[in-house]
Amino acid sequence: MEGSAASTLAQVPHESGTQPIDTGLRVSFKVYWYKLLHPLLERRGRFFLQGRQHRRYFVMPGDYVSGYTAKFGSFEAEEIAVARQVCRQALGAERLAHSTMLDLGCHIGNYSVELGADFGAVVAVDAVQSYAHVARANLAWNGLEGKSTVVCAAISDREGEVRLHMERHGNLGHARVSQDGDANQDAATIVPAVSLDALVRRLDVQDVSFIKFDIEGHEIAALNGALQTIRQHAPVIQVEVDKGNLPAVLRQVRQTGVAYEAWQVVRGNPACRGGLSRLWTALCAGGNPVFVQQLTGQEANVRHLPCVLLVPKAVRLDWQTLFPMHEAARTARAAELVATLELNRKPCGDHPSLNDVTAVVVTFNSAHCIEHLAKSLATWPHVTIVDNGSNDRTRDLVAQYLPRARWIGLDDNLGFGAANNKALAQVLTPYALLVNPDCLVGAKDALALLQTAHHWPQAAVIVPQLMDSKGRLQLNYGWPRPRWISRGPEAQGPLCVGNACGAVMLLRLDAMPTREWFDTRFFLYYEDEDLCLRLFAAGLPVVVEPSVRVVHVNRGSVRGSRPLQVEYLRGMHHAMSKILFTAKHQGEGAASRQRRLARLQSVAVLLLRVLLPSPRHLARAWGRVVGFWHAPSSY
Repeated sequence: MEGSAASTLAQVPHESGTQPIDTGLRVSFKVYWYKLLHPLLERRGRFFLQGRQHRRYFVMPGDYVSGYTAKFGSFEAEEIAVARQVCRQALGAERLAHSTMLDLGCHIGNYSVELGADFGAVVAVDAVQSYAHVARANLAWNGLEGKSTVVCAAISDREGEVRLHMERHGNLGHARVSQDGDANQDAATIVPAVSLDALVRRLDVQDVSFIKFDIEGHEIAALNGALQTIRQHAPVIQVEVDKGNLPAVLRQVRQTGVAYEAWQVVRGNPACRGGLSRLWTALCAGGNPVFVQQLTGQEANVRHLPCVLLVPKAVRLDWQTLFPMHEAARTARAAELVATLELNRKPCGDHPSLNDVTAVVVTFNSAHCIEHLAKSLATWPHVTIVDNGSNDRTRDLVAQYLPRARWIGLDDNLGFGAANNKALAQVLTPYALLVNPDCLVGAKDALALLQTAHHWPQAAVIVPQLMDSKGRLQLNYGWPRPRWISRGPEAQGPLCVGNACGAVMLLRLDAMPTREWFDTRFFLYYEDEDLCLRLFAAGLPVVVEPSVRVVHVNRGSVRGSRPLQVEYLRGMHHAMSKILFTAKHQGEGAASRQRRLARLQSVAVLLLRVLLPSPRHLARAWGRVVGFWHAPSSY
C-alpha cells in the first residue's frame, strides 16, 4: 500500500475539497532509498527482527512490508499516526477502550500492533494463512493476545469461497481476489470468504469503532458486505482505494445512511505540482511532509489512493486544529520524526517525562514493602506489579495502595528474571525501570535517570548509586568479574561499568532485539550480572549515575511466614546461580573446579556456623551446601 503513496494527491486535483493541512509528520529520505533499492536487495533475512518503535515483529523474509518493518520499526508509521490521532479525537478514550478495531487485510499485523493498545479488542483478518499466523504471533508478543482475534478469510460481499492471486516476490501483501472471468484463475488459490456483517455477528462484536480495509481492489465488494455494520456503529474507516474506485466507495458508504467526510493522507505537498518543487520542499522540511486533504469523490481517482479516511460528520472533527503545527514546532517535529528512523535515535527530549517509563516491580511475599513502595510510586502513570505466587497479603495491599497499577499474577514462583520478562513483554513505553520492592525510587530519581539516558543515547542500562537505610553506599557496580577485579573509589560522575545490581535498573527497551532481557535459567541471583556481561560483550554500555542515590534494604524484599526457609532458599539459589554463571561464561571445566572448591568451603562455613550458632546464618549456610552439591557444572 505504501509504495504508491508519494505525491498521489497532486495527480487528482479535481477531488480537493479544502486546502491541504500539514500534519507535521515527515518521512525520512532513507525510506525512499529503501524503496529504490529493495528490488535489488538479496531476498533473504532472519525470521525474527526487532522493530524500532519498542515493539517486536515476526517478519516474512523476502517481503517488502516485512523488510520495511524490520528496518524502520513500523510500516506506514505516518498513516498509522494520523489514524491514531483521528480515532482519539473523534471517538474519545472511553469509547476506544470499550470498542473493537477491525484490521481487514492485516498482513503481518502492523496496524493491529500499533493501534491495538488503544482499543478494547482487536480483530485482524487476512486471506493468506501464513500472514494470519505471523499476525497472531506479533499480537501475542506485544501483549495483545488476550484481546485479539485473528481470522484467516477473505473479506467479501458474501460467504463462500474466492480465488486469490499472490505475488511471489517483492510485496507479498499484494494478494488480490480473482474476479469472475479472469484468464489465469487456474493459478489462483481458493480461500474461504466471509462478509464483514456475518463476521461481526459470528464474533458477537458489540461496538465497532474503527475499520481498516486494505484488500487490494476488492474494497467495493467488501463494503457491500459491511453496510449493516457501518450503519449500526458509524465507525471511523480507513480504506485503500484502487484506481478509479473512489466514487463507488463513497456511493457504497452513502447507502448506509451515515454521513461521512473523505480525507486522504498523502506524502508530499499537494500544492507543489512539479517533481523538483516537491523535492525542494521535502529538503527544506527535513523529510517528505505528510498532508491530509478532503476529497469530494465526484470524479474517478486517476491514481491508486493508499490511505483514505472516512470520518462520520456527526463527530464534528475540526481538522484544522487536529494537527496544530506552527512553523517553529513544525521544524522541530520534523527533526524528531527523522531521528526516529535513525538506529541511534534519542527517545527522550531535553525534558524527560514519567510518561516515558514504566516501573516494573517483581514481588514474592512482599506485603511488608508495599505501603512504603506505594508512596515512592504514587505519581507514576505507568506501574506494573508482577507477583510470583505470593501467599501473603501482597495482592490486597497493592490493590489498596496502588489501585492504578497493572497487576500480573503468576500461579507459581518463576524467579526474578522470568517474572521481569513477563512484564517487559507488555510494556509500551520506551523505558522500563526495574524496582525491587525494598527500594524507594522517587519521581525525581527516575527523571534524573531518564536525563542520563538522554545524554548517553547508546546506553542500554542506567543504574543509580544504591545505599542502605543508614546512608552508607553499597557496591552495586563494577567491572565484569570474569575479566577484571574492581578496584578504586566510588564513581564521581556518570561512568560506564561492566556489571550492575538489578535492584534498580533503567532499561532502554529498543536496545535489545527481544524483550527476553534475562536468562530464565537463573532463578535468583546472577541474572543481572549475566545480562550486563552480555551487554558488555555486545558493546552496549551500562552506565552508573552516582548523583542519583536510592535506598536499598538488602534482603528486604521477601519475608513470608517461614524466615528460616527463606534464608535457606537464598543460600541455595545463590550457590546454584554462581556455578551456572561460571559454566555459561567460562566453560564447564572452570565451573567444575569452582564447584569442588565451593563444596569444601561451604561445609567449612556450615561447621563454623554450628559452633557459632545463628539460626538465620545457619539456614543460609546449609542452603549453600545443598546448592553447591546440586548445581550443574554445564550450562
